[in-house]
Amino acid sequence: MSIELGTKILLTLYSLGSVLKLYEINNSAVVRQMDSLEASLKDFFAEGSDEVKLTLRADEFFINDQLFKVDLQMYTRMRELAKSLGEFDYGDLRFSSNTSRADIEGFVQGYSDSLRSSKSQLKPQYGGISGKKAVGSSAAAFRFEPNKMAIWLYAGLLDVVEQLYLQYRNGKTPSLLPLRRSLQMIIDNMKEHGGIYQMLSAIRDLEKQRSLSNTRVAIAIDAIGMGIFLDFSSLVLMDLALCGILGGLSKSDSAIESVKPLFRFSGLGTSSVGLILTLHDARAARQGQNAGVLGNVLMIVESYHRLLNEHLATPLPDLVRQMANGKVEGLDQGLAQLFARYKGLYPIGSLLLVDGANAIVMGHGNNEVGKKRPIIAKIRRGNLIPD
Repeated sequence: MSIELGTKILLTLYSLGSVLKLYEINNSAVVRQMDSLEASLKDFFAEGSDEVKLTLRADEFFINDQLFKVDLQMYTRMRELAKSLGEFDYGDLRFSSNTSRADIEGFVQGYSDSLRSSKSQLKPQYGGISGKKAVGSSAAAFRFEPNKMAIWLYAGLLDVVEQLYLQYRNGKTPSLLPLRRSLQMIIDNMKEHGGIYQMLSAIRDLEKQRSLSNTRVAIAIDAIGMGIFLDFSSLVLMDLALCGILGGLSKSDSAIESVKPLFRFSGLGTSSVGLILTLHDARAARQGQNAGVLGNVLMIVESYHRLLNEHLATPLPDLVRQMANGKVEGLDQGLAQLFARYKGLYPIGSLLLVDGANAIVMGHGNNEVGKKRPIIAKIRRGNLIPD
């Protein structure tokens, strides 16, 4: 199967959805996309395939049952396509080798009518084209793919943040759109697969400090995680995450100085006041001044990662215990204890000694009284862990 041809079909469907929101089906822009789809299908079938089966989920995309690997831009487009077609019960879409131009026009007309009425007008079949509602989550069928997706998204966020810091230091005002997109995908993914992100944010080299971008990304991840634990809305999660990243633009402990970099950005959107207040309050709380809940939450998370950087050899459980027991000055004790509950007695990523062997905490379960208990994997020779 040609990855290039499969990519072209998916991109054409994405472009179709975009132009159909603006134009009628007889518009030249729509006709060009139908021409492209017809040509792409012809090229695909010329390689010997009898069918193009597209499986679209929120985070995963398959062509003829093969997981389709995508970059960040493609991932964003495919999520939008999956959401658009999914609203009209077309999560699984098939094109047979006998698909005609009339079939394509019928499908596009139904898609157009659906977009305009916000109600599915798509038929189950248009000749060689058929579609049906998505059933189940592909992630459940591919056990390790959510973890691979999380690693990919985390690495992508690191790249975005490093570029943002570099451009800012060079006197430029970078767009926050790539940052928002990366964070939104992570927020959505963390609601179901938060454990792997905690693992990634806990990784550290005991022989050297983490970079600024690495630290601030880890802060953003734990701010999102604690926000989900506290049942904050998606908008609040985004504000916390953005503050976690943008808080790294100023090294000053002054609340006023810490928010000045934000005024260079024009892409803060409607949440600009909330971002400024949260970042201001996080610095104010660090100085023992009054602060709102979000500012205190961010300050708690920042304090945890500051301790990680300052005490490289201290085990994660000890750091969390110190915070919860009031051993770290300046923390709101109630929120510090909530943070400890979010992290658990043995935070994900902790290295433990179990029955004489090293083990790593991979997640949490509940014991018979409902308290968190660590789920561990013993480390084998060569620093390998079992599946």
